[in-house]
Amino acid sequence: MNQTPVPRSVQWLADHRWLYVVPVLLPLSKAYALAEALSSRLLGRRAGALRRHRRRVARMQARVRERERQGGDGPLCTARPQWRSVSHSRTTSYKDGAFLVPVKLDGILHVDTERRTVTVGPAVTMGRLTAALPRGWTLPVVPELEDLTVGGLVMGYGIETSSHRHGLFADNVESCGVLLADGEVVVADRTHHTDLFHALPWSRGTLGLLTSVQLRIVPAAPWVRLTYHRLGSASALAECVESYSTGPDAPDFVEGFHFSPTEGVVVTGTLVDHPRARDGTVNRMGRWYKPWFHEHARARCRQRRNVEYVPLRDFYFRHSRSIYWAAEMLVPSGNHPLFRYTLGWLMPPKIAFLKRTETPGIRRMYLRNTATQEALVPVRALPEAIEKCREVFHVDRMWLCPVTLRRTEPEGMVSPGTADGLYVDIAVVFETPEPVRLGRPWDARRATREFEAWLLDNGGFQVPYVASHMTREEFWSMFDSRLHLDARRKYGAEGAFLDIYDKVSCD
Repeated sequence: MNQTPVPRSVQWLADHRWLYVVPVLLPLSKAYALAEALSSRLLGRRAGALRRHRRRVARMQARVRERERQGGDGPLCTARPQWRSVSHSRTTSYKDGAFLVPVKLDGILHVDTERRTVTVGPAVTMGRLTAALPRGWTLPVVPELEDLTVGGLVMGYGIETSSHRHGLFADNVESCGVLLADGEVVVADRTHHTDLFHALPWSRGTLGLLTSVQLRIVPAAPWVRLTYHRLGSASALAECVESYSTGPDAPDFVEGFHFSPTEGVVVTGTLVDHPRARDGTVNRMGRWYKPWFHEHARARCRQRRNVEYVPLRDFYFRHSRSIYWAAEMLVPSGNHPLFRYTLGWLMPPKIAFLKRTETPGIRRMYLRNTATQEALVPVRALPEAIEKCREVFHVDRMWLCPVTLRRTEPEGMVSPGTADGLYVDIAVVFETPEPVRLGRPWDARRATREFEAWLLDNGGFQVPYVASHMTREEFWSMFDSRLHLDARRKYGAEGAFLDIYDKVSCD
């Protein structure tokens, strides 16, 4: 497949993006983050959060009904700008020509420790939510980037290193408020509108608009005891991940890294009340001058004393400063001690700021010359999946996270295809393939198609935020369409909300 050469000016801007990221974007991003935090704190102290939420929902309802009065032209979508999404898959917006509904439901509405629930608006971020919970309480699954929103994690995809015990983020939802195409708000849970409740995960806003989410909360100790295990092959890495992810004594957290065919790391963590000095060292890894976590894990597992104690919040957001390893492309020297100690407090840049400052040319170049792909694969197919990623994407670094998929009744779009339900999330995160680094041709679309074909043959699931080039028939052979399509018909979503394939497909 022939590709138009990237203009030299665009290539130069992309290669030297750090020249404006460091002196311009990082300070602006930090100022924005501080203003956002101050605003959230002020709003959190005011009474009437629930009243404000209800007023905003009423405005959403009025806007949806306005569309009907105008003849129902254009599919319903939130007015949230595309650049505020973490999705990294499209050069055009599916919201072009849509009927936009303003959504700013970012309130933390109610915390009930007796019933072990917290109720929030869908725009609440992981950073805000975890900070607002009472001491000693947490979410069963806390995805590791602070800017991820509850709505995106429920309607899209949410996973973390506790998912082998607690499933996906959406598996820990107690109920959802959903604005339907006719302007009515219904509450969906395991006893009311059960079909809608189980159809919402992975649906990407194609059934309705979230107005509120009630999540389960669990007691939590303040520290995590981490142990770093070094492995010498992909098969050993897979066996280690599987062994720590099963059984009644499985640790609270399991995470893996593939660095090369002969180097892998598995990190296991257990919640504890206090550090034990004789057992390991204390590492407050959330401080600005600390090394990026993936490199820290790589180095720590080589040490004789491979146990350390980390504050729980530091552990949750251990990848935020480096955005896994994507920050290397923006700030190549970002993990150097000199940068960390002098300018590390400016990290991480806001993902929204990064996307907002991309020109269309730079965005097209990134999509063409970088590999970002993620999927769930059965744990026993993990060594093959790693080798397939190396073959088609020409990269070695991959993030691994085990998850136990839960079967629901009725079954949603994703159900386990194995008896134990144990899968592993395998993620290639914003990497430059070796042919691109060497100036040789590499076809991102062809590579993705080869990986998708492998997933279809091996019972895998491509996550909904990455580039997808599957045909409609292939897409619905990977996912279960029955409940989703029934819910679209029953709740009036057909013709009012976009088809899910049209939202995820890049073709």
